[in-house]
Amino acid sequence: MEKSAQKHGAQYGAAGTYSPDAVAGSMQRGDGGFGRDQQSYYDHPVLRKAHWKWEIVAYFFVGGAAAASSALAAAAARGGDPDDAQLVRNGRYTALAGALLSSVLLVKDLGRPERFLNMLRIAKLKSPMSVGVYALATFSTNAGLRALEQLRADGVVPFDLAWAAKPLRALTGAPSTALMASYTGVLLSATAIPVWFTGRRHMPAVFVCSAASTGAALQNALLAVTGGSPRSAKKLELVELVASAAEAALLVHWERTAGETGRPLFGGARGAKLRSSTLGVGVALPALLMLPSVLSRKPAKRHRMRTLLAAACALYGGYVLRESVVLAGRDSADDPRAYLRHPE
Repeated sequence: MEKSAQKHGAQYGAAGTYSPDAVAGSMQRGDGGFGRDQQSYYDHPVLRKAHWKWEIVAYFFVGGAAAASSALAAAAARGGDPDDAQLVRNGRYTALAGALLSSVLLVKDLGRPERFLNMLRIAKLKSPMSVGVYALATFSTNAGLRALEQLRADGVVPFDLAWAAKPLRALTGAPSTALMASYTGVLLSATAIPVWFTGRRHMPAVFVCSAASTGAALQNALLAVTGGSPRSAKKLELVELVASAAEAALLVHWERTAGETGRPLFGGARGAKLRSSTLGVGVALPALLMLPSVLSRKPAKRHRMRTLLAAACALYGGYVLRESVVLAGRDSADDPRAYLRHPE
């Protein structure tokens, strides 16, 4: 058996893994055996997994909803429809609250506030994490300026405190909002973690669509509580329906193309929870609740409990999506076989 193994450049140990001599011989010969045919690296993980806890999951979720709320408020303000005044107000205040909460969650995960400040000392355009930190800082600043502008419009403050920053806000507002909604997906996919790497063409778009659907659901719930216009509510329902449908389609395509590498996310109990909670509760159920209103030719009478139920389901599904993706990355990093397979 030893001669046969040596003939093929692969001498197995007792656990069925390649022995150090066989691996070294394969590397010296350059015959492509190391890292290709074997199924493990002595049964030890090859990659260091991210030890993220609930703070990062919540940060991904809150940041996406805040970015979508800001975008919806900006679109409503630019549209100039008087019926959307409450949506603009809610969206601006929600964006500021989400930006502040996102900063708290990120600093809590880092452990010490100075670590966040140190990340602002250097800007690396090729680093999604560096770009993301600057996106958060810029988005938070713009959200604060928008909130000050809304306070002036609401008569809370007698004068516009943010008038001097309007040119800067106009230049950085849209880019920082777009980055806030999408960079987390880019951050995860730009790694060697197998399940995240297989989703590099899907994850950024999935996170953007999920941010849009959860943001629209949150704003619709706020309109139901604060007495917003039915016309605004119908627009939000349409945005949520389209975004959630695109999110579901991307997840299904990701699962089909990921193959065995996608098992940590789409297989087992986690995959079942993703399908039931995100696709079922978070996408399908809100769509069924919103369809009568979306398909009607005129704004239907508001049903507060139905709106709040649909929004709660969408928000829950969006959180489960991010939780599932983060936890799947841990399991994928612990599997050396997934990393040592042929890349796509």
